[in-house]
Amino acid sequence: MNFNELDLTKLDKELTDEERNEWQAIYASYRGQSVISGEVAGVDLHELNIIPNGETKFAWKTVRCLIIINYRVKVIIPETEVFMEKLDTGYHILHSMCGAKVDYVITHIEREEGFAIASRKLALEKIRRANSKRRCKAGQVVDTKVISVGRGVCTVTFNGYDVMIPQREIGYSAVPDLREVMHPGDKRKAMIIEYNKADGIMKLSIKQTMPHPFDGIETRHPLGCTRIAKIVGKYGGGVFCRLYDGVTDVLCSYNTLQYDGDFKIGDSCEIVINKYNLEKKLVYGKILRKMLRR
Repeated sequence: MNFNELDLTKLDKELTDEERNEWQAIYASYRGQSVISGEVAGVDLHELNIIPNGETKFAWKTVRCLIIINYRVKVIIPETEVFMEKLDTGYHILHSMCGAKVDYVITHIEREEGFAIASRKLALEKIRRANSKRRCKAGQVVDTKVISVGRGVCTVTFNGYDVMIPQREIGYSAVPDLREVMHPGDKRKAMIIEYNKADGIMKLSIKQTMPHPFDGIETRHPLGCTRIAKIVGKYGGGVFCRLYDGVTDVLCSYNTLQYDGDFKIGDSCEIVINKYNLEKKLVYGKILRKMLRR
């Protein structure tokens, strides 16, 4: 039955206050095309009559959908209505959005069945339009929301733009898996690196909002000092060791009698700082010994 033909007074009569408030927000979004938000609870497969990407006609397709349940009502966002621009991430990005808070506009209501269909893409368009007069420029620091995190890339949203940020622009320290340090729903400061309103281009960096760990290195970790560090990676016969300040990485070599196979990622070591590269802002050291596990 068409939504406008429904007797909502009768249908909503037995609802609790929480249920009534939830439905009222959904009705308002549908009628006024207003933006509401909710947390992604999961991903389902649904057969829907949609216009597939790259096509012009409606067709019944089984598609992945984001699911939002703020209280009792199931809101379905088809994958074709999630992003304005195509993000080169594969289907995994939908699953990695669980826990993120997203904006959407209700486009269809099945009141008697207890669910609604929504479009995040439409919400992004409205948010962009509402912020069209807001001045954005390179070097500006803005507040973003993390909506998806993969092993080596995260996606944040700002002003109606979804921006993928590679690991090299997340922080100064290498992280084997970003999912260990970032999560959907997090809020992060980011710097605008490039913004082209006409072409819909937005590039952001989280790293550039932070001070470089090399700054002040001579005071914190002077040449010749020894420090406790953790092995976080290996490269060409050497190892990356992270000092216990959590931000300073040291490119270390082994002593003459040390065997690489005895040192594993995650091991704690004592190292000596023996060289700086001021131009590249790099710190070099040598492993003195592996710390014994307790």
